[in-house]
Amino acid sequence: MPDIQREKMLESRLNLLLGLVLLLAFASLTAAAPRAMFAPENPGTRELARMEDSVARNPSDLALVRRLADIYLELERPGLAIATLRAADPGLMEHPMVAHRLARAYESVGRLEDAVATAELAFSRCARSVGSAEAPSGTPVPRHACGGRELAVLDAHRVALGHMIDWGITDPARDSRTADAYDRALRRVRVARTF
Repeated sequence: MPDIQREKMLESRLNLLLGLVLLLAFASLTAAAPRAMFAPENPGTRELARMEDSVARNPSDLALVRRLADIYLELERPGLAIATLRAADPGLMEHPMVAHRLARAYESVGRLEDAVATAELAFSRCARSVGSAEAPSGTPVPRHACGGRELAVLDAHRVALGHMIDWGITDPARDSRTADAYDRALRRVRVARTF
């Protein structure tokens, strides 16, 4: 009988301890004040807020939308870049380099299938603009011009994404093979440019 009482006493102590741990964890989570993603007193944050307001007022401003998407990508906030590009004037997505930014953002959040499809579209539009033989025949000539340098960038990106898909990479940000995919893609572009 004393063993049963001892076990019940031990069990009640463990339950009490577990309850205290859960209560402390809950208290620490609810007591924390919400924090802004970017420090409001930082001049860069104020400039970013002004740019966001400008894009909201002028969603068809190509340069402004591209710049804001670039800033978000540099700040490693690809979700915000996707939201910015998706909220912009849909006609801007016809620009190969805007589509390229969207492909980069999709890649950063691990949406490789979307990244590949968007990168292929960007490349096709640019190739059609340049008059490249690699352009699919059904691709309309885009309104936005694209040059040889942009075509090389887009080609390297789509080839790297293709390697990632072929190798089964699911999280490009954490997979060490991502760097190898880009290295191989860039080598291919360098070799192609020398001939």
